[in-house]
Amino acid sequence: MTALKWHSCAWLLLPVLIFMAGWMHWYIAFPLALLLAAGLMIPGRKKSPEKPPLPAFPLFTRSSFPALAAFIALMVLSGWGEWVNQHPDHIVRNACLSELVTSPWPVVFPDGDVLIYNTGFWLVPALAGKLAGLDAARALLVLWGAWGLFLSWLWLCVFSGRRSLMLALLMVMFGSLLNLQCGLGLDTLRLHYFGTAEQIMCSANASIPVMLFFIFLASGRMPVNWLPLLFAATAFYSPLAAIGGLPLAVCQWLRQWKDNRFSRRILLHPSFSAAVILGMCFLLYYMAVNAPSSQMGIRGFYTRPGDFLLVGTSFLLYALFCWRDFRRNPLFICTLATGLALPFFYINGDANDLLCKGCVPVMSCMLAFLAATWIWHPGHRIWIGLVLALGLAPILNIPYYCCSFSSFQTYLAPPDPDKKPPSLLLREWRQLTYAPQARHQDEWGQTMHHPGHRWYPYYSGTPRPWLRFIYRF
Repeated sequence: MTALKWHSCAWLLLPVLIFMAGWMHWYIAFPLALLLAAGLMIPGRKKSPEKPPLPAFPLFTRSSFPALAAFIALMVLSGWGEWVNQHPDHIVRNACLSELVTSPWPVVFPDGDVLIYNTGFWLVPALAGKLAGLDAARALLVLWGAWGLFLSWLWLCVFSGRRSLMLALLMVMFGSLLNLQCGLGLDTLRLHYFGTAEQIMCSANASIPVMLFFIFLASGRMPVNWLPLLFAATAFYSPLAAIGGLPLAVCQWLRQWKDNRFSRRILLHPSFSAAVILGMCFLLYYMAVNAPSSQMGIRGFYTRPGDFLLVGTSFLLYALFCWRDFRRNPLFICTLATGLALPFFYINGDANDLLCKGCVPVMSCMLAFLAATWIWHPGHRIWIGLVLALGLAPILNIPYYCCSFSSFQTYLAPPDPDKKPPSLLLREWRQLTYAPQARHQDEWGQTMHHPGHRWYPYYSGTPRPWLRFIYRF
């Protein structure tokens, strides 16, 4: 258990330390690193809490290798590593890794603008790429993401009390009943609670770290002095996910405090100070972006019949399976409340970025509760399995998986109009599995510097004097 905790902590914080060394001035980075180390090493407990003993969870057993291999395959088929055809979102993802490998840190563009982006997921592979080349960085990126998914799976096993490969499948299949929602013609973007597979394909750089943190949090095994530090790291990976997950982190922190398991002087602990300073540095960094002011506010939700159907066929349905065991769990109730309240808020209008990223903490905690229910109640497994199979949350990913190689894509392409039409079944199959837009997304080449592109302001910033005091721009 101790090894799993430290591996999870290292996976989340190592990119933060690399960012501090590569972007910040030494007089900021060095004291902050010492404060961070003190926050991790100095316990915040008055006495060891009394908890029921858990079975040993070593990192590697016979079941670990198939799970890790499956997560590596998932990362590859999702387009990471640039070995298969990709989703269009990888235009930016590919360019970001190449930019970090080929450019000095911090990244400063020829026009004086600087790279402002949540680069944390790429920093460890990019550092390796500076030593061994871009191909090595691409390979390590796949392994780095798969390791994060592997650690998340292990925390699901810890929370449920049993190591099971079925929980790895549950992770991949988990999400809203998208197949049903699309069949009913619902506006899925109005809620955007898609699922794990979609998040990994389109934004593993933000979703995998957030998943790991919140599944670790839900397990109840995160040391209280680690919680603020790791949450600040989550804000580095995805600021919007940190906003959506803030109620959950606060709930669990207050729960541990209220139980009198930790010192009342926890606010004076080095971890709290380090988290506040680190969070402020990240906030100032992201505020320097050149993007137009975001539209944000409150919108009317639950005003259409389809809104109730969307929520009822998302996380809320899985909550019914978990209700008996967790109805007295404050984090479970907070997860429900946060998931129901998030659709009222929006950032950036049409595509609600807050829901897109802020839903990941809610879905991760609900996944942890569902995994425990799966293990504890074998009678529920058939029903949970039917919901996952009929809901088919990875339905948006299937065409990209099927068209991952150009030969498959050519085979699945619709026939010429002049040729004899195929059978109805074959036409439906091709419609489900064909993605003409799947290809190697190399439009941006190896740089993020594209001043004429409409996306460019969202990934660049102007270094102000106050920002130069912290960062080496």
